[in-house]
Amino acid sequence: MAKDKEARAENHVTVMALANMLAAIVDAMRDFGVPNDIIHGFLDRLTVLNSVSLSGMPAAIIGDFVDVIRGTVADND
Repeated sequence: MAKDKEARAENHVTVMALANMLAAIVDAMRDFGVPNDIIHGFLDRLTVLNSVSLSGMPAAIIGDFVDVIRGTVADND
């Protein structure tokens, strides 16, 4: 039982690290002046790739993070 709890804790850390990395990538894109439509294109492609490779709870969690990050990028330039 302790091993399961430990494994779940490690999974949470991994998910947070991935979310932080994604946010940092988008922030860097914005800092370098990448147009918002290109950033949205990146997030669209990421969503498609995640839908192919993830399912269930992992897909939902990463999808939620992508949605939150997408909300920080304006829809127009």
